Amino acid sequence: MPLTFLPRDVIDDGLYNPRGQMLANLSIAFACLSFLFVTARLMTRYFIQKSLGLDDFLIVPALVLALMMAVSYNEEAKNGFGFHSTQVDSKHKILAMKWFFAAQLLYKVAICFTKLSILSFYLRIFPIQNFRTATFATAAVVVAYTVGSVCATIWQCKPIPKTWNKSLPGTCIQIGDVWYSTSVMAIVTDIAIIILPVYQIRRLQLPLLQKIGLCLLFSLGIFVVACTVVRMIVVGPAITAKDTMYYQATSNSWTFLEVNVAIICASLPVLKATITRFLPGLMRDKTTGSSRYADNTSSNIAYTPRRVISHNARVMTDNASDEEFILAEVSRVRKTTDTNVTYEEATFGKANIETAEFGKEKSGIV
Repeated sequence: MPLTFLPRDVIDDGLYNPRGQMLANLSIAFACLSFLFVTARLMTRYFIQKSLGLDDFLIVPALVLALMMAVSYNEEAKNGFGFHSTQVDSKHKILAMKWFFAAQLLYKVAICFTKLSILSFYLRIFPIQNFRTATFATAAVVVAYTVGSVCATIWQCKPIPKTWNKSLPGTCIQIGDVWYSTSVMAIVTDIAIIILPVYQIRRLQLPLLQKIGLCLLFSLGIFVVACTVVRMIVVGPAITAKDTMYYQATSNSWTFLEVNVAIICASLPVLKATITRFLPGLMRDKTTGSSRYADNTSSNIAYTPRRVISHNARVMTDNASDEEFILAEVSRVRKTTDTNVTYEEATFGKANIETAEFGKEKSGIV
């Protein structure tokens, strides 16, 4: 009886897969980074600020889905993503495409949870009604296009298994059109999320440098937009359709970057309190002009009766997060009529000093 040999491919032969290995390594590295940032965020909120909110609960499923994406991408690489399609047999190709199908769904839901977490954070710190309406509208758009893109991905082929096994009989839609439309919607909502808080920050009574810093912090989402744009231009469906196994490995790398950079950017505004507690040298000299004035004049308070007008502004420490600074400032702006006037008397020479102060007031010096 003649011997028969089963066909072997590059995976059975153990050929090195540089593109697939890069995808696997990148997914592990950024999954670990996202895990560290989200863990630091939750610890900051729970142990330091003691105020977990909806935005924190929404970022957790985004992280879990990102970790599941990392597993999917490693399985893709293990089954041939990064090799040319002609180098991989049908068994490994079907397995790889199944993992790719799962990763697409995980990506769409993960990015949705991340955006909803950011929008919930906005609602937490900006109570203005018009702003809240715009934020809810943006969240509705995010949910709507996510549901649409998930449904289109699941039912792109009839029957569904044809999605990962093109040899089956059936039909498929032009998934490239769906891909481009969802990418455009992702960019539009990303830009809306970046723009939303800028006007509110501009209205706050804060030093200019602090306003600029807050605007830059909320604008970190521009890196997410950059990842989406690069993915659309460099490895869009028109290119990956030529050789899905080979080109999709690069596309998946940008997709994974997009999700994890978004998760990291969503966590950064919360982490100022943690940074200042463990690295206080990075946040020195952040006192405001009013506090510096108080420090310079404190030595004269015992000798001169001064009128101190208090607007009940909240005094923030260096351990406060930018969220707390904004909350305090918004609260102060909304209570501008709540004014207390107190007087501080000198401990000696009272009559002479009061007479001198009265003379100053009459001459308009005070």
